[in-house]
Amino acid sequence: MPAKRIPRKKPASEVEQLRAKAARLLGISEDEAELRALRVLLATLPERPPEKSDPAPPAIGMSPLPQRLYLLLDGRGLDGRGMAVEVIDLPCVIGSGRQCSVWVNAPQIETRHLQISQDDAGWVLEDLGTEHGTFFADRKIRRRSIQHGDEYRLANYLRLRTELR
Repeated sequence: MPAKRIPRKKPASEVEQLRAKAARLLGISEDEAELRALRVLLATLPERPPEKSDPAPPAIGMSPLPQRLYLLLDGRGLDGRGMAVEVIDLPCVIGSGRQCSVWVNAPQIETRHLQISQDDAGWVLEDLGTEHGTFFADRKIRRRSIQHGDEYRLANYLRLRTELR
């Protein structure tokens, strides 16, 4: 007698997974969660669709959605790129003080070493007047606009890489 085949449940699509997770976190139905997400998305889009005379659409990788900033510290992560920390609260202060948003336990890093914030141009990194400094391309900097893939050194010791996603 042949073995009975037990049908496997089809894995949920990414859309189904996202709807379920949002509904669970918000404590509402999946339809309501999807409706709220669409409202937020529409609020970020232009009022009218582009016309044929409008300039070309944004380049690949450019999105009307806000960019999220991740910091990769010191290259000690499993993949060698560093441990990713998402910047959520602004301003984000990095330093050896326990009250900092990103705490670095190293004697070379000052209590409040640098700060990350946003302005009209995007993400900005600012050294907070440290003795040992913040470096970009072997030059000591005070303030700089953050770009994807930038690599900084804090006190010429700790490597900090930025990723915009």
